[in-house]
This record gives sequence, structure tokens and C-alpha cells, in this order.
Amino acid sequence: MITIEQHKLVDTDGKIKISFQETPNVSGPFNAGLPDTIIIHYTAGSSLTSSAKWLQNPAANASAHLVLGKTGEIIQLAPFNVRTWHAGRSTWKGRSGLNQYSIGIEIDNAGPLTQTPEGYLTHFGKKVENKDVVLAKHKFDSSERGWEAYTPQQLQVVEEICQALKAAYGIKEILGHDDIAPSRKRDPGPAFPLESLQGRVMFGRNEDLPDEPDDEALIDAAVVFADNLNIRSNPSTNASMVSNPLSKGTKVRILKSQGGWSYVKADIEGWVSNQWLRNV
Repeated sequence: MITIEQHKLVDTDGKIKISFQETPNVSGPFNAGLPDTIIIHYTAGSSLTSSAKWLQNPAANASAHLVLGKTGEIIQLAPFNVRTWHAGRSTWKGRSGLNQYSIGIEIDNAGPLTQTPEGYLTHFGKKVENKDVVLAKHKFDSSERGWEAYTPQQLQVVEEICQALKAAYGIKEILGHDDIAPSRKRDPGPAFPLESLQGRVMFGRNEDLPDEPDDEALIDAAVVFADNLNIRSNPSTNASMVSNPLSKGTKVRILKSQGGWSYVKADIEGWVSNQWLRNV
């Protein structure tokens, strides 16, 4: 279980590796009653270690409170009672300069990918396997593209972190960097299930999801026949992902259908496009 002691993360179960590597890139303590917001970022870097080192470099002119690796490992760069430099030029609900109000969490993820004849590549030239690619349209873009998938460990640990921060600091909102700087940022991107995280942490549930029906209400059963089928929080290509894509051959229960989409249940629940389902 992740908790906070003296403004630093602690895993009381000892299952998650947490280290503290202090960055000099800070601006002093928060004002009273703050922080009250969490901002989620992707690093766009090549590894947990390289991103953490860069955010400790004065030349970076940037920092964050946490960097979260693909295995769930956490590097904390600053205690939660001091301001870091993660938000940049930013506004939200009449506030500007969100560094003054928020905790920054950087997640090790390359972000948008480039499709080539050899496959999908990161901006630093690393090939990403198809199983780790999410095809999705960012809410501010006009077309779909590939994004690196977040790992299950990252999604689980970031939720535990947010729960601990809410308990310790009375967090009121969880936002993406693209929410507060829409003209220049795209992180954490559509591969990150931000709406689901907000619902679970802030409300104890995801308000966008319908109630689970009784077995008698199940409409049908189906199997996925796309190589990777995006599963979303709402019936729209603009909606955020609730997890990594469903793989080909995954069997699902269709709980509800709406306008070319179905709300399905497998190990997880969410909305998928009907064109990639085959009834069984």
C-alpha cells in the first residue's frame, strides 16, 4: 500500500521500488491549502532513468515530483510540499501557472509514434511492438495515429499514488498536461485512461460507465478479430482508453450497444467499435 510520510511516498508492503533522487529544479513551498491538483504527463523519453536524470539537470529547466517506470518503479524528485517545474505556461479555470497549485507525475512513455514500413517507431528511433501500440485520435487532433501503450503496472501504481495524494492533500482534480496547455501539449495522450482514473480516484467509480446489468440482460457474446481493439471510456474515437487494447481472439460479453459501438465485458469493461467484433 502506498502512503505518504513527511511529503514522500512510502510503500508499506515493500512491493514497489521507490527511491528519492532530489532535483534542484524547484521553487520553494506551496502556499497554504495547496497542492490541490495532480497533473499527469508522459516523459517522451527513452527510459525511467534517463528521464529522471534529465529532470535533475539544471539545464533542463524542468522537473516533476515523480517519475513512474514501466515496471511500476517510482523515482521521487521532490517532496510534495514544494513546487516543481512541470506545467509550464498553463491555465485552468481562471488559474494560470499551474506549477503553483499542482503535483506533477511523469510516466515513462514515448507518446506519439511514427508508422514506417518496419513498424511503429518512437521519436528517438526505437521500434515499438504492435501489441504495445494504441491506435487512437487525440481529442485535439483530426486523425488517428499510433501511441505507445502504458503498462498495466503503470496504470495500477499511478492510481495508488493518486489515491494516496488525495488522502494526504485533499486533491480536488486530476488533469492531463494537455488540459492545461492545449495549444502546445498532447500528454498524457489518448492511450492513457484519464477519465477512468478521475472517476475511480475522485468519485470512487467511473461515472461514464453504465451500471453492470444482470446476466439476463446480456445482449450477446462476441470475439475480437482485430489485431488490437481499442477499448474506450465512451462510445467515441475521441474518448480515452480504459486499458491496453484487446488482442485478437479475446472473447467478450456485449452488455449494451449504441450507434455502432458496444459496451463489452472481458477482464475489463469499456466501449469498442462493432466493426471489429464477430458474434459467437
